[in-house]
Amino acid sequence: MSIQVKRKKFDPESGAFHYQLQFKAVVNDDEVRASVPVEVAFSITENGDLADLSFMVPKSVRNQDAMAYINQERSAQFVESRIFIVMPEVHGDTVLRAPADLELDSAGRIVSMTIH
Repeated sequence: MSIQVKRKKFDPESGAFHYQLQFKAVVNDDEVRASVPVEVAFSITENGDLADLSFMVPKSVRNQDAMAYINQERSAQFVESRIFIVMPEVHGDTVLRAPADLELDSAGRIVSMTIH
């Protein structure tokens, strides 16, 4: 399965897009039981599509069970406590930093990420 990226419309007041990445095929709002805040560095294309991202995985979710869905992704690499994700065939030209939330299911697995 490839990572699904959902993008909200541009908010002129905040000057930003909001992105949601789904690491599991279908993620329902009632499935999310907890969230862990992280800071993410990401790049976007000229039209606002997400090209790649990187974030430090907090110790509380830095285990095989929590990262089960992310580890199945070919476009994701885990290197020394940091996740790198590259969207296929997309190249970014602007690099940004933003707060994000890793969203966990009842088993403690990371199922999605929301970038604010």
